[in-house]
Amino acid sequence: MVANDYSPERLADRAQITDVMYRWCRAVDRLDVDAIRAVFHPDAIDNHGPFVGGVDALIAWLTDRHRTILFSMHLVSNILIEFATTDSALVETYIFATLRYSPEGKAGLAAFTGGVAGAEGSSTDAMSWARYIDRFERRGGEWRIARRTVAFESSMMSDVAPGAPTFDPNWAIGRRDKDDPIYRERAAMGLA
Repeated sequence: MVANDYSPERLADRAQITDVMYRWCRAVDRLDVDAIRAVFHPDAIDNHGPFVGGVDALIAWLTDRHRTILFSMHLVSNILIEFATTDSALVETYIFATLRYSPEGKAGLAAFTGGVAGAEGSSTDAMSWARYIDRFERRGGEWRIARRTVAFESSMMSDVAPGAPTFDPNWAIGRRDKDDPIYRERAAMGLA
């Protein structure tokens, strides 16, 4: 730790880096390709276990993998930021992710579970604990991810029972596209 790690400027850097992590979660959970791209530098490399590559390839992989994922929620905590230089930081972020794989998405689930994919014909909830180990760099005044490694810790699965509870369709229901309620509210407030 350097003496200036908690100066007003460094606190602002910490807030900006943390915001990038939160924006990543929204982007991947809503399948917002532009927002996914915006958290990475153009030449960034992502190591997501079965996928290792650049940003465009990551987006293609996520888009294909998530097309049969009905629900996705990434929760982050314990964001530890260590500044290496004025414009670079190592960021370790704990993550808990829940993804509901459709019956057609079993191959994607099996890629993360050593071949286990739940009961045939049912949706399966996969819950994973992991850490993002990110190299952040500030370029042109903006903090973004330059390199990401996902360190997997543990996981569990649960098949969704037939007739499981559903929400009233008249409620605001989360979606995996730009029709999600957050995008409508952002547009209404001039944030889109």
